[in-house]
Amino acid sequence: MKKVLIAYSTWAGATHEIAEKISKVFQSNSFDTDVAPANECKNIDNYDVILLGTSIHAGQTGKSFRYFIKQNIDILINKPTAIFIVCANMMFDSEENKDETLAWLGKVLGKYDIFNPISIGLFGGVTLTNGEDFNKLNILIRKMITAMNKNMTEKHGKSDFRNWELINTWAEGVIKQLEK
Repeated sequence: MKKVLIAYSTWAGATHEIAEKISKVFQSNSFDTDVAPANECKNIDNYDVILLGTSIHAGQTGKSFRYFIKQNIDILINKPTAIFIVCANMMFDSEENKDETLAWLGKVLGKYDIFNPISIGLFGGVTLTNGEDFNKLNILIRKMITAMNKNMTEKHGKSDFRNWELINTWAEGVIKQLEK
């Protein structure tokens, strides 16, 4: 059974929740998975496959995402690695939004010409205002996210733009690539 690490960098928890969903898809296809914050992953050499997720805020990937890549680049280039992005920019799945989101990711990956992920998933996010990850944030960030949630709900009628079917389909596509 292949062992998969799903490491993530999250702000209020949306990327964490998506990592857990991806883990379930992999487990249902007979993979052994571990899901953990990227900044807690120390020895990744024992894994056969690496999935790395990050949220993007104001055009910036998570700090622990960037650090994970920097610290583990020699391992990542020698193992099947896929990346998933969770970003409000992807609330609407358009070519313009995809290009812009990929450009933000490119600011990080462009430093590592030898790193070529087998897949990149781009997903809409959610402004979570509760949960373990949200509660770890300082009070000012929590207030800002709560205001964002209210604004999104007033403007769009909702604050959750995750497409679980798209996330599931992406994870299954990564599995198919691994089976080749």
